[in-house]
Amino acid sequence: MIKETNRKAQLNFFIFILVFLSVFIQSCNSDKAENFDYTIFAEISGLDDGIAVLAKLDLVNNETIIIDSTTIKNGEFIFNGSIKHPYLHTILLNSSKNKIHFFLENSKIHIIGDINKLEKINISGSREDSLFRSYSFDDIFERNKGKEIMLKYNDYVFSAFVAYYQFQLFNIQIDTMQHIIDNYSEKVKMTDYFKHLKELHESIKRVAISKPAPGFSIPNKNGDTIKLNDFKGKYVLIDFWASWCAPCRASNPTLLKNYNMFKNRNFTIVGISVDKNKKQWLNTIEKDSLIWANLSNLNGWDKVSNLYGVKAVPQNFLLDPEGIIIDKNIDVDFLTEKLNKILPNK
Repeated sequence: MIKETNRKAQLNFFIFILVFLSVFIQSCNSDKAENFDYTIFAEISGLDDGIAVLAKLDLVNNETIIIDSTTIKNGEFIFNGSIKHPYLHTILLNSSKNKIHFFLENSKIHIIGDINKLEKINISGSREDSLFRSYSFDDIFERNKGKEIMLKYNDYVFSAFVAYYQFQLFNIQIDTMQHIIDNYSEKVKMTDYFKHLKELHESIKRVAISKPAPGFSIPNKNGDTIKLNDFKGKYVLIDFWASWCAPCRASNPTLLKNYNMFKNRNFTIVGISVDKNKKQWLNTIEKDSLIWANLSNLNGWDKVSNLYGVKAVPQNFLLDPEGIIIDKNIDVDFLTEKLNKILPNK
């Protein structure tokens, strides 16, 4: 009973905060309330009255930005506003549990669905979202499907969005990246995703295979400053990760196995976390038995991750004893095979 009361109190507090945000945002925008470029009208069966929140992910700091909020009545709600360029947004329905991801652009967008079947939601009225919805989320992060999207749909902002993550995940040739960038239409080149894609491309060129790894100075878990040069003379796997990243946590047992297997063959791991919460970071290090050097500025996405062109985790970089990048973004399932080939025997 106490737990149920706590749940209700938490929900009521969450709804209160969202109502406050709704009133605040509406009051700030009241002077332009009639100048709408997009309208989102949603009809969600089974949805309780409450608050719908419109949000997006900021590409600079990878944090969620609340754009707007509105009331839900009888499963229906409306958002009105204006957007400079198409951009992936999320609607949260009464909590962070129920989400609708979609590409927003200046048009009349209609959303119809069932609260219990949001994966089958129907969205019409957005050209960009129609393409986005024709692929699965897994397709976006899969090499062949990603390549298809990047090359085939050069007139879609969604394609630049896909390229932004494909460039990070896979070792695409620099000249191929340049071809993809040059091939986008002028309309796409005006957007935020393209701007960040170009900046990412410049960062990736700095950390391409055969390039020297950029130096850094980062505190370890004890507060001691550790430099990349401290590991010179060893093969080093720099592992960018975070305690809140599920794929990172899933990779940790395999990383630990490889560390123990090869630590006596001139190999080590350096974990660089993009965490902000020190307690959560330290607890995860202990829980996952991460016994190598663990470093973090505890600033989230910062100058070091930017230096390495890391905008999503996990990512890794394998360095030779001279600090030259010899491979990157190695699938941990193939790490043992890779290390057995390049590391000297005992």
